[in-house]
Amino acid sequence: MKKIVFIIIAALMPIMTTAQSGTVSGKVINMHGESIPEATIRELDHNNRVVKHTIADANGIFTFKVKDNQHSIQVIAPGYRKITHKLLGYSRVNVTLPERRKSPLAGNEKIVLRSDELFCGRYQGENVRQMAWIEQVNDKLFTLILPIRTQTVVDEYPQGRTLTLLSSFDQHLMQWTNVVDAYPIPGAPDEVKSTVLTQSYTGNSNTPGISVNNQDCYAYPHFQFTLDDLKYLVKHPSHLQRLVADTYKADNYWNFYPTEKTDILLKKLLNKVQKK
Repeated sequence: MKKIVFIIIAALMPIMTTAQSGTVSGKVINMHGESIPEATIRELDHNNRVVKHTIADANGIFTFKVKDNQHSIQVIAPGYRKITHKLLGYSRVNVTLPERRKSPLAGNEKIVLRSDELFCGRYQGENVRQMAWIEQVNDKLFTLILPIRTQTVVDEYPQGRTLTLLSSFDQHLMQWTNVVDAYPIPGAPDEVKSTVLTQSYTGNSNTPGISVNNQDCYAYPHFQFTLDDLKYLVKHPSHLQRLVADTYKADNYWNFYPTEKTDILLKKLLNKVQKK
């Protein structure tokens, strides 16, 4: 009996493990059932690398030949959140894309601080300047905008991710939450204009692409904090030792550190907003 079972399994293994190409077709619609024209459909391998891609027609309909029907397809369209589906051998895949969440801050905030001396990174023992922005939402709320590197312009840094502020011995000091879905902008952070930051999270001007070769891409999450948080940091400048933010995949984290000018810049900001 054991010998028979072994023979059956051995016979099935090549079928289960051999990649099979095939044709996949489907339609891309929004949550209202309306067609989404010219969506980008990408075939991703098991390491999430792009194998090939196609574009849906004006009615949201697509058909293309995949290299492996066990791969995944990822669907992207301007103004919508990307969706990834495992094919699992299916030849028909209809996709419904939810709209990108619009920031509750959009249009209400203004940049009150832009500096590459507020925080820094560290590389091989040397401090590396990091561009940062602070927006004022209202009299009591602010957001700290930090650049988070991504791989392509179709990645995202979702709302809800956190930035943890640590004191000495990595003691928890504060935790601020990203309040926007941040979509990447090609180019280095010091090239980004303040007016473009809004577009990075509304996604209105972000056309999907396969990749941006030889060009850096950064998402710009907005970590919300209060006037009381700002007052605390100004009153206790030595307490802040490190800021920790998730990578865009949430599989690691980025470290940011205060500089010798952090307390000076924060104190100037506090004086500025309190004079109004």
